[in-house]
Amino acid sequence: MENFALSGQSILVVEDEPLIALDLRQTFESAGAYVFAATQIPHAVQLAGHPDLTAAVLDYRIGQDNSDVICTVLEQRGVPFVFYSGYDEMHRRWPKAVRVPKPAEGQRLVEAVVGVLRSYARAA
Repeated sequence: MENFALSGQSILVVEDEPLIALDLRQTFESAGAYVFAATQIPHAVQLAGHPDLTAAVLDYRIGQDNSDVICTVLEQRGVPFVFYSGYDEMHRRWPKAVRVPKPAEGQRLVEAVVGVLRSYARAA
């Protein structure tokens, strides 16, 4: 991919499936981003508070729980996020959220993150 569309961005990736998490990390790093990664909710919540974080990509279902608590932290901080999930139940709680259904090409995910970053920049 190596298009550097996310150069200078710091992306939080929250995914509990190790191979998918690795693929996401590689996708966003190839697009120029620095990647924070978490596979469990407590670690993800901690990383969601990182001052350098500019966006997040979240699986909605993490183990037996969901990522609502992470979304709340991100929303309070004004950090945009994208759901990368096979579920669509998050729209009840997060109706404005962008969702990229699994599976998707890496370029589609990069485009989604670029899109939410642009939307937040215009709104600010």
